Amino acid sequence: MSGNIHQKLILRLALAWFALSIVIGTVIYFIEHEKIDDFVVGLAENEAKKFLADEIKYMTNLTPSNIDILLKKSQEHLLSGGFSIVEFYDKDKKQIIELSRKGMEALELKMDILRHDRLMTETTQYEKIHIDDQMFVRVLTPLKTPEGKIVGFFEGAYHVEPRIMKDIRDRVLFSLVQAVITVLIATVVLYPIIIALNKSLIRYSIDLSDANMGMLEVLGNAIAKRDSDTNEHNYRVTIYAIRLAETMNLSAGEIRELIKGAFLHDVGKIAISDSILLKPGKLTVEEFEVMKTHVVHGEEIIGSYAWLQDAVKVVRNHHEKYSGTGYMNGLKGDAIPVTAKIFAVIDVFDALTSKRPYKEAFSFEKSMQIVNDGREEHFDPVVLDAFGKIAQSLYNEVHEADAGYLRAELRTSINKYFNTDPGL
Repeated sequence: MSGNIHQKLILRLALAWFALSIVIGTVIYFIEHEKIDDFVVGLAENEAKKFLADEIKYMTNLTPSNIDILLKKSQEHLLSGGFSIVEFYDKDKKQIIELSRKGMEALELKMDILRHDRLMTETTQYEKIHIDDQMFVRVLTPLKTPEGKIVGFFEGAYHVEPRIMKDIRDRVLFSLVQAVITVLIATVVLYPIIIALNKSLIRYSIDLSDANMGMLEVLGNAIAKRDSDTNEHNYRVTIYAIRLAETMNLSAGEIRELIKGAFLHDVGKIAISDSILLKPGKLTVEEFEVMKTHVVHGEEIIGSYAWLQDAVKVVRNHHEKYSGTGYMNGLKGDAIPVTAKIFAVIDVFDALTSKRPYKEAFSFEKSMQIVNDGREEHFDPVVLDAFGKIAQSLYNEVHEADAGYLRAELRTSINKYFNTDPGL
């Protein structure tokens, strides 16, 4: 059990780590890219400022000689500066200079997709352009005199060096790895905390389960004492029922349902008078009708308690018969819950093999004969066949056992199906 808890917790924490890593990594990726955008734009902006510092004076007076000087300076910059494309426009947005390095045809084509004149405004425009694995920053800025008068426009494509691109990629990767490792560390730190909290929760759960089962046992034994003057009946039928359910491969949930129902199957007999309940002889028709109402009383007693809701199946239906002739609802065949069909066999078998105020105990052989005579009329053949495989050994172990042994055996089963081992 503890191993399953560890495995489930590790799996869930791993899934949480994976999901958080994706979410946080995505956020960091976009944040870093915003920073990178600002960084590369800053590079392009600084380069443009240095390049254009002395060019405005030539743009204010576009004589042929000034244009030649501007062209020469642009050529020099292409050889030594960061711009791969340099273009100058006059104040009327007419191109006067266009230069580019070799191999920039794809970049020029991409830049020409948008009309230049639309981007020529009073503010500087930036745009990132990717060509294969290279990054360029398109810069389009107005050229202004100290008085703020626009005398022309500059457009250039700044090439971000591969070294810088590598640094950028490394920075993004480092930030992502750092985020993933941070989330992993937080997940690892959470593991022992959750385990410690889980221990406490399981202990509280076990204490509550023990309290519930204790009250269940006390109430069941109180009813049994009214009927058979002994606690052993409840112990035996519950052990019988658990073993038969395990033989039939019922789920843990169904076995828990069966245990509760076995303890409380006759709780409704509280409402039956002693004159009927303890009558040594056969009941009259009227008395038997009253006796049958213990099923209804039992359902009413436990029906409002959420923890006992699943026990209602056994309490309400353990006197139903496979043929549909039982009470209180005349259910037939598979309409009867399997837990009730199991308990019907067990309850009758233990009643036959036990001494009651109105009869002596029957032998194992006679009891099995009577039970088998009820095949397909009273009992489900599948349940009977399963019981027949374990009946003799189970009877030998349980029937003559004292209350101490039965209680210890029952406690083992209760711990198995109701309590979770907190040894984490």
